[in-house]
Amino acid sequence: MSISLGQNNSVAAQSNFGAEFLTAAVAKSQQELEGQMVLQLIQSANINNVPAPMGNSGFQVNIKV
Repeated sequence: MSISLGQNNSVAAQSNFGAEFLTAAVAKSQQELEGQMVLQLIQSANINNVPAPMGNSGFQVNIKV
């Protein structure tokens, strides 16, 4: 994009670039925050305390062909 002196839209073009950079920065910080939240959720999952299945349900599947 070229910006010329003496045109009214040159100032508007510069302010749009600022808004785009601000939007990109906010989006990046939001994604980083969501990534940190996901990592904390994964780390907080305690896999060792999962109860063992009870009974015979789901262990044997009868399939007739």
